[in-house]
Amino acid sequence: MVGSHGTHTVLTAESSGGTIRLAHPRWADFDNWATLRRENLEYLRPWEPDVSKAGLNRSAYRARLSRLKKLLQQDRAFPFHIFRGTSLIGACNITHIERGTAQSARLGYWIGEAYTGRGFARAAVRASSEFSFTRLGLHRVEAAVQSDNAASIKVLKAGGFSYEGTARGLLKINGAWRDHDIYARLSGD
Repeated sequence: MVGSHGTHTVLTAESSGGTIRLAHPRWADFDNWATLRRENLEYLRPWEPDVSKAGLNRSAYRARLSRLKKLLQQDRAFPFHIFRGTSLIGACNITHIERGTAQSARLGYWIGEAYTGRGFARAAVRASSEFSFTRLGLHRVEAAVQSDNAASIKVLKAGGFSYEGTARGLLKINGAWRDHDIYARLSGD
């Protein structure tokens, strides 16, 4: 389900753990976001670039919101925080939107460790993919995942994504350039 409040898009989805809501990041989310990121520094370190306490302050978050707002206004990204009730539990972002002949985007997501295993990531990936195809009119959505991240691969496969190959040295994670498997879903899948 999609609702729009001006430029503030809200998606809802059902998971095995209950209903989740995806909404664009707001200034009011800062304390909950910073706490969740701080609590999950070590959990996310093997999978994400630049996991550190450095960007968990108000000025960095303000700059992040400003950058995300510009990308949203330019139709280049749709960032979402994931909520279960009033609790912020993760994020799911549609980025690198290309129009013209490509009509494609990249999908990235994470869930706090305390919230894993309840279908929240699956529901977020499913909702954001459907939004990409039905509301944004995209043809292709792809996600990159390290081959040893079995949980994330399971989420992508459950979301209808298919393995396409490996991108060598795609992202610098935890200080080293890592290969990532590329999974994609097409609007007709």
